[in-house]
Amino acid sequence: MQKKSLYQSLLILILIAYSCSKKPVSDFNISEQSTFALTGNKVYLPKLIMPYKIERKDSFLIVIESSRLPENKPLIHIINKKDLSYHSGKGVMGIGPNEITDAHLFDPGFSDSTFWVNSTISKRMAEFSLYDSSKLSISEFKQPQNMYSAINMQLITDSSYLCVMAADPNKLVAFNRNGERLGGYGKWETLESRSIESDGSQINNYIISEVNSGWFKRSSFGNLYVKAGIHRDRLEIFDFETKRFITLDGPRMQLPDFDIVGSGVNTAVIIADNHAYGHRDIAFSEDFIYDLYGGYSEQDYLSEGILAKTIYVIEKRGSVRYKLDLDISIRCLTVDQALGKIYGITTDEDPGIAVFDMPQELLDLLAE
Repeated sequence: MQKKSLYQSLLILILIAYSCSKKPVSDFNISEQSTFALTGNKVYLPKLIMPYKIERKDSFLIVIESSRLPENKPLIHIINKKDLSYHSGKGVMGIGPNEITDAHLFDPGFSDSTFWVNSTISKRMAEFSLYDSSKLSISEFKQPQNMYSAINMQLITDSSYLCVMAADPNKLVAFNRNGERLGGYGKWETLESRSIESDGSQINNYIISEVNSGWFKRSSFGNLYVKAGIHRDRLEIFDFETKRFITLDGPRMQLPDFDIVGSGVNTAVIIADNHAYGHRDIAFSEDFIYDLYGGYSEQDYLSEGILAKTIYVIEKRGSVRYKLDLDISIRCLTVDQALGKIYGITTDEDPGIAVFDMPQELLDLLAE
């Protein structure tokens, strides 16, 4: 009896270990029955000059401009989601107190009345009010010296941050407000079928992270973070509560073509011009991840104005469930599943906000 009990316990431990390390099958080949065509309506707002990102916070859309915007214009626009009327502008461009140089990443924060942006050039995070009339941020966090190599940041709590680093053995690193390292999560794998010769592990980590670079987003529905590869077709879903990654590779399985130029601190990774972009942006609902996928190169964009016309709807555990085909090219997206709407920034010469109504059949399936 003791041997049988020991065998059963060992078998259970093996099954648990296997389930914890198993990578989900990445199947982006969606059937016709699970594919939906969405028709969009473009809304032009004159105050949007070089719109680059679109996010959502409560009853508002947050539109972020490119950092190439004229300095006297607000970097951030708050728009009423219901009727797309203009609410206010935020973000004074500069390096002074409560100014920002760019608004590279959005974080919803933990307050109903504010949101945060990660200003990567000036190495700070800035908190803005949804309701006051000032264009300046109401508070800011300047990265300590120990965090200077953090290139993308999202909040964990009001006083801790989860970061993508420029060159680190870990894929994600957590810090507190004093710049003290709280932990590192996920180790970089070597690039299959590609030999890298360099002058140290730090440079190797930099090269691998550059090939795997992309968007880094936090869900406002729990402790879920997603890194979406812009060059390599890879999604990494990280649950901070369990400290586990789920990795999805696809639709393309091969690495992008790239060259390594320079040496030492001057090393750079050059991706081929004709390489099509992969995952362009991520949005969240309570139970799903909405993955905007490209498949078009920079050359396609310059000649035809197309960046992305496909959205994959993915369960939080990594199962790709549905595919949405858009009739308007967009560069980014946000989703309000309760309203049944998807919003994006168009990629034409005079960009505006594209609004897509989700079909009731799809909404019913998502609610099951």
